Amino acid sequence: MATRYAGLSLVAGIVLVFVSSYFHPGNSAVNPVDQTDFPLALAAIGDAANLSHAMTLLAILSVALMSFGALGLYPLAARQQGLGNVVLRFGIVVSILEWSSILICMGLRLFVTHLMQRAANAPDGSETQAVFQSNALAVHTISVAALLTFVALFPWASMSVGIGVASRIQAMNVYKIAAYGLVLFGAAGLVNFLIALFAGSEAPNTYFTLNSVFLSITAICLLAVGVGMYRGRDGLADEVPSG
Repeated sequence: MATRYAGLSLVAGIVLVFVSSYFHPGNSAVNPVDQTDFPLALAAIGDAANLSHAMTLLAILSVALMSFGALGLYPLAARQQGLGNVVLRFGIVVSILEWSSILICMGLRLFVTHLMQRAANAPDGSETQAVFQSNALAVHTISVAALLTFVALFPWASMSVGIGVASRIQAMNVYKIAAYGLVLFGAAGLVNFLIALFAGSEAPNTYFTLNSVFLSITAICLLAVGVGMYRGRDGLADEVPSG
């Protein structure tokens, strides 16, 4: 039963991640802009500050739900021997660290949005407005830098959880395929990150877009794992339902 609730929490958290990301100002649905152009990204946030606050709070809730969901698998892996269960426990810990870095970014984003609200309320062209805008840009830059922690950890979390979950599922089914998807696209994310880090001084949008695609696919795979936990499937729950 505990695993069932954890699976539901994981699914809900991932759905909220998609919603909060899609509807955050500057992203896909609301005034989309080039996220590597920081002043443009800040302008989009300032133009829809209340929506930015709402989607940021939603993202924070999603991280809490996903963390609770992932921790639901930890007791299962801890009670059984085998390298796969060790790797799964490692992956869960890295996942929590990965999502914790998102919380830092979201806290900074709340402050960025607040600064942009203060700038909008200041007289146009005034020194006060310029100071708020400058501080918002500085904090936004820090939040993007902090986001690199998430980008660096995501491949290891995805691959480890995928390997661990796949090792627990005996039959080839949609949940085992989803676990393999976590491994495959986590590895793709790692390659993309390393190329961007060491050789990608130009065209950062290409690497940003690829990373977003890999993240989206792994999120869908993790959602499938959450569904398996909710349905009590073999390897993802304490007891396998009869029939």
